[in-house]
Amino acid sequence: MDARLESPELGTFLLTRPLSIGRSSSCDIVVHGHEVSRRHALINPQAGGEVWLVDLGSTNGTYRNDRRVTQPAELADGDRITLGGMTLVFHRTGPARQPAGDMATVETQLTSAAVKIEKAWLVLADIEGYTPYAQAHPPEEVSRVSGQWMLTCSNLFEKNNADIQVYTGDGFLAYVIDRGDGPAGFFKILAGLREFQAREKVLPFRLLVHHDFITIGGMSPAGGESVLGPGVILLFRMEKIAKAHKSRVSLTAAAVAQWPEKISPLSLGKHKLGGFEQEHELFSLELAK
Repeated sequence: MDARLESPELGTFLLTRPLSIGRSSSCDIVVHGHEVSRRHALINPQAGGEVWLVDLGSTNGTYRNDRRVTQPAELADGDRITLGGMTLVFHRTGPARQPAGDMATVETQLTSAAVKIEKAWLVLADIEGYTPYAQAHPPEEVSRVSGQWMLTCSNLFEKNNADIQVYTGDGFLAYVIDRGDGPAGFFKILAGLREFQAREKVLPFRLLVHHDFITIGGMSPAGGESVLGPGVILLFRMEKIAKAHKSRVSLTAAAVAQWPEKISPLSLGKHKLGGFEQEHELFSLELAK
């Protein structure tokens, strides 16, 4: 699978990793012009062959096929991405991508020589009530607010030498490798996310934290790094339970067991999850008021 961006003025960019677009010289794709923000947008290849376009709260917006992007959007072959009068065309050659929902299918796409099993801290962020918010506000406002939300979260990771690996339509999944030298970096990120969560009134969001082994380093059909494993599936299953209990910061039992300090989170009970034989307990550090 070959995924790339093409522009007559800028050239061709292979999507073997996430690429930032903007006016800043630190961006992977530099686009000059007063209508382009310093960090304008992000192109993010993901497992299963998906490639997502994320506007990073730009002032003048990012457009896909002449429609302003109001939330992370999956790209299709031939899509036109326009910002500041510059257009890049997304191309994908090779077999059609596999559905991301079937983790067993995605696992078969990995290149075994490149696969690594790592112990990691994982965090899933999910914006609460995003769909009704997007339906009730002008697209330009939705794009600006959601993009700024994504940029704030992304900056928290970058400040701690980490990245957001998977963008969803209304949030993200990220991991930080646990190398046995203490989880200080991850917990700085988590503290920053909780501070942002406390002050964010327009797009409130939930956080779920898990500690587990994950499979990383295999190449998805789009060329991006895959993030797989039962722990990833567990987080998405637990998100529904956290939502039902109105838990703003939720922890799995594995996360509680590995927490660097003694805590007494509230148990939300043990739950039967699809695809798992045993019941799994979920805890909350903070319930919605």
